[in-house]
Amino acid sequence: MMQIGDYRLYSLDVQDFALDGGAMFGVVPKVMWEKHTPSDVFNRVMLKARVLLISGKGRHILVDTGMGTAWSEKLRSIYLLSDFRLDSELQAHGLAPEDITDIIYTHLHFDHVGGSFKPSDDGLQPHFPSARYYVQKENYLSATRPNQKEKVSYSSMFIGAFGQLSGLELIDGPMELFPGIEVFVSNGHTRGQQLVRISDGGRTLVHGSDLVPSSAHLPLPWVMGFDIEPLTVIDEKTALLNSMIEGGEMLYFGHDPFHEAALLKLDEKGAIVVDRFVTL
Repeated sequence: MMQIGDYRLYSLDVQDFALDGGAMFGVVPKVMWEKHTPSDVFNRVMLKARVLLISGKGRHILVDTGMGTAWSEKLRSIYLLSDFRLDSELQAHGLAPEDITDIIYTHLHFDHVGGSFKPSDDGLQPHFPSARYYVQKENYLSATRPNQKEKVSYSSMFIGAFGQLSGLELIDGPMELFPGIEVFVSNGHTRGQQLVRISDGGRTLVHGSDLVPSSAHLPLPWVMGFDIEPLTVIDEKTALLNSMIEGGEMLYFGHDPFHEAALLKLDEKGAIVVDRFVTL
């Protein structure tokens, strides 16, 4: 657990899954990225779905929800999808899904929103019946009318169910959602991705979402094949990471298979690297 101001922060290890290594690292040669993230015989790399839990001021807030359970056996096999551990992770902290008051979605790709639902005889039902749901309006509109590149990432099944949620709030741009918790917008990975910053003026943690999904993606040109605007991702990473180094802020990794968070520094060549890994 990490304390920032009035909030207690927990990293929940909710699910393991695999994606194609080339898709995760774009034009970076496999001989380079495989040193950091080994692949299997089908070129898949193992990833984590980590969910950030923020508790305090009478609220229990999740940032993203993982992939969940509403998947066919075929897709479970393709993604090497593990059991969904979110309920047991919450239980370890004395919570149940009904206790979650708010969910902040960085964006609505299936590996970030799928855990918000569970299958039922009537289709999908909300996993967190008491929550309010926050996403950027631009991202929701992108999800409802996806471009050809992102059509698979924005699952129509989940997006349709998401649009029916009561308590859905569409945010238009950066803002402070709660005291000490703000969101700001990144457009390179997908339109209207929002990153989350928790700060008390002294200690700060930034959720890197899919702008910086893992510590292996710290090198500025190491961007994903999924990104809709790779050059924008590089510009956004450059600005964010240099600012975080200057401010001594911690970076949270939503998909790193090995590490939860890190403090960053510039090495002797001016490259952005890990100063030390941090466990929440």
